[in-house]
Amino acid sequence: MHAVLSRAIPLVASLALAASAHAQSAWPARSITLVVPFAAGGNNDVSGRIVARKLADLLGQPVIVENKTGAGGTIGSAAVATARPDGYTLGFLSSGPVAAAVSLQKSLPYDPRKDLLPVARVTTSPSVLVVNPVFPAKDLAEFVAYAKQNPGKVNYGTAGPGSSPHLAGALFESMAGATMVAVAYRGGAPALADLMGGQIQAVFNPILEVMPQVRAGKLRALAVTTTKRSSLLPDVPALGERYPGYEVLTWNGVFAPPGTPGDVVAKLNEAVRKVLADPEVVAKLADLGLEVAFSSPAEFGAFVNEQIESFAKLVRIAKVEPN
Repeated sequence: MHAVLSRAIPLVASLALAASAHAQSAWPARSITLVVPFAAGGNNDVSGRIVARKLADLLGQPVIVENKTGAGGTIGSAAVATARPDGYTLGFLSSGPVAAAVSLQKSLPYDPRKDLLPVARVTTSPSVLVVNPVFPAKDLAEFVAYAKQNPGKVNYGTAGPGSSPHLAGALFESMAGATMVAVAYRGGAPALADLMGGQIQAVFNPILEVMPQVRAGKLRALAVTTTKRSSLLPDVPALGERYPGYEVLTWNGVFAPPGTPGDVVAKLNEAVRKVLADPEVVAKLADLGLEVAFSSPAEFGAFVNEQIESFAKLVRIAKVEPN
């Protein structure tokens, strides 16, 4: 009897391992949930749905977008971090809850470095330094000179302390040796309204928010907030050209819960690569002010770590107290 059991136990174990391996190799066998941590209709949501539709075509299973909103995207991100690591719950997460929140919030319900598994970076997006056409500076060099010669007289609008426009402006002040005044608004739209009305002199707003006004001649674009020029505004210089190392950008990508099988992550990464090679997808993302920036899981993980450190530096420069 003992001999029979001793032979049966390894057999059962090997069958279980074989079943597990088959389950992984058969992924996906059912619908996948893609968590978007922001409200429907926003930039992150729309871009996530563009990617989800193409992923569904490639994977042969529905990819259902689920909006889990609140706390600056951290509620949805936490849901991904604690989900079952089987490849059926993923997150379409951005720089805010993954990188900036580490320094802007006193305590997060997750550690992005340990609790979120990078699968593939999808896009990056710069902000743009824009001024009203009546502002005396016609280009970046003149703006720098004016700001340095008139300390405290350039008011730039932000979406509040710690927002991307605020951090971009604070880094500019630090690297240019200029003193400006950050004026907090309840979002980018009211800041733009006051800029066009002449109440403030500049903003460092996301490219999507300012492109229509720039193209219509209602605002003047002086620089993008990245190390290199943007393909979306190729004639506008990058602040990184004048100040090496200057970079403030937003980004998004696909994440999985930690422990997700490596072969599933590899299949997902390859599927995302194919999605981002589709000219139709590239064009739709460009319309949202997003540039395709695909990367491998390892490259994305290294990038996330760099971004966490970068945002920590920006928050210190801007002297923002964590909430």
